[in-house]
Amino acid sequence: MTKNAAAACVLVAATVAAATTWRVEAHKPITSPYTFTEDVLPILRDRCTACHVAGGPAPMALTTAEDTVPWGESIRLELVAGHMPPWSAVSNGSRLRHAEGLTARELNVLLTWVTGGTPINAPPPGAPAPAPAWSLGAPDAIVPLPEAAVAADQAELTKEFVLPLDATSRRPLRAVDLKPGTRSLVRSAQISVKTATQAGDVERLLALWVPGDTPVPLPDGASLDVPNDAELVVRVRYKKTWEHERDAMSDRSELGLYFASGTPVRRLALDGQPLRGGVRLLSVYPSASSTVTRVTLDATSADGATRRIIEFTPRPGWDRRYAFDPPIDLPAGTRLQGSPPGALVVNVVPLPSR
Repeated sequence: MTKNAAAACVLVAATVAAATTWRVEAHKPITSPYTFTEDVLPILRDRCTACHVAGGPAPMALTTAEDTVPWGESIRLELVAGHMPPWSAVSNGSRLRHAEGLTARELNVLLTWVTGGTPINAPPPGAPAPAPAWSLGAPDAIVPLPEAAVAADQAELTKEFVLPLDATSRRPLRAVDLKPGTRSLVRSAQISVKTATQAGDVERLLALWVPGDTPVPLPDGASLDVPNDAELVVRVRYKKTWEHERDAMSDRSELGLYFASGTPVRRLALDGQPLRGGVRLLSVYPSASSTVTRVTLDATSADGATRRIIEFTPRPGWDRRYAFDPPIDLPAGTRLQGSPPGALVVNVVPLPSR
C-alpha cells in the first residue's frame, strides 16, 4: 500500500469515527423503561387527545410518536408546572366527574419517558374508533348557532348569541352540550337562560363548555329550569391555533339539549349560616368575577367537624362546572364556607324527604 493510499484510509476511518460519535452524541441516551407505544400512548389517548388531535383546539397533536417526540420538553414543562390537565381539582375523597388530575403513576410514566430518551418501541395499534358526535348520545333537541366569522387579521373573537326556543324545547334540562362546527376554532362557551321570570336563587347557567370536557348530566330528581319565556344566551370564545393564525375562519356550532324532570337546581348562598334544611350538593363553579389563584369550599357539621369539599385553581378561559359523583348530602345545621368570599357558586337541590 502506498503512503497516499494509507493516508486516505486513515482519513476515511477518522471521518467514519467522527460521524459515528456525532450520531451518538446527537441523540439522547435511552434511560426510560417506558416506551411510547406500550406506556405513553394509552395515557395520551385517555387524557389528552380530546384536544391534542389533528384539527383540534390544542396547538399540537399527540396521537403518534412522530407528533409527540418533538414536544417532549414542552410536555415536561407543562406537567411540572401543573398546567395540564387545565381543570384538575382536589376533592378530599369525593369523586369529581371528568376533573381528576393525572395520577402519580401517569405523571411518572410521562416525565420518565420525556426525560429518558423518548423510546418508541413498536408501531402503535390501529387508530381508535372516532368519538361520537355527541358524548351523551343523541340530544332531545338541537339548536343551531348562527355562523361566526373570524377575519384573517384576528387571533380571537368573542361573540354572544341570543337564541329563541320553540315551545317544544322550553322544558327542564338534565344537560346541555355544544358540538363545534370547527373544532380548532371554538375555545370555550357559556350557555345560560334569559327570562323575565323572577329567578330568585334558581340556577340560570346551563353549561360551561370547554374542549375535551364531557358534560355531566344531572342526577335523577334534579333539573335545570327553563321558563316558558326563556331564550338561550350563548357566549362563545373563538381562538385560532398557530397553524391557522393568518387564515380567515368560520364556525357554525350546535347546542344539544337533553330534557329532564325534577326539582330545579338552585344557587346556595354561602353566608356562613347553618343550613335550615338538608341539601344535596351537586356541583360548584367559579364566579364570573373570580380572579383568585385558589378557591376552596369547606363544610362544618353541627358537631363542629370540618372537611374540605373541593379545592382548585381557576384558569382564565378554562372555567368549568365541577360535578360530584355521587352528589354530597349535607344535613340541616351544616355550615358551608367558601374562600375567598364571592369566588364560588354552589349548586344544590333539597334532600329528598324520607
